[in-house]
Amino acid sequence: MKTPDEWMRDFESKIADAQAKAAAVQQGLANAEGSASSKDGTVTVTVAPTGALTNLRLTAEAMRLSHSQLAAEIMAVARTAQRSAATQVAETFEQVNGAGSESYQLIAEYLPPAEEQDEEELEPRQYGFEDGSDNAEQPPAPPRPEPPRRPAARPDETDDPEFGNGSIFRG
Repeated sequence: MKTPDEWMRDFESKIADAQAKAAAVQQGLANAEGSASSKDGTVTVTVAPTGALTNLRLTAEAMRLSHSQLAAEIMAVARTAQRSAATQVAETFEQVNGAGSESYQLIAEYLPPAEEQDEEELEPRQYGFEDGSDNAEQPPAPPRPEPPRRPAARPDETDDPEFGNGSIFRG
């Protein structure tokens, strides 16, 4: 059986270990960020460890793309940057708690999927404002619902044959 002094030393050791792990996680998260650029360097995206956009840089060459091409390029680069940041966060938890730890497994489970194909092979996704200038076939607009109909007029409740069929204010 442990003496109170031994128990206290074990407890203090566990506290110091937990504090060191917390500091390592905090440092790892502070340094984690994802950054990616398009192949031609016209689009660069930087994201925080949460995946939130922190910087977007477009060159003059990027502005020569159509609005839908530029939107697709930004989204593709952003996905790459988000995966990079998420991987760094997972690596932080792996270093602190090990690859078999519950915290690492939970984070690794939510890593964004890796881009498996080159951008040229991917079918472009549709993002952004479409003004019809692209000759892409647009799906038909859904039919507009009919406006609600007004209820039929009710008969005037003041029209009562016993009282002269009308209001005293008509004259």
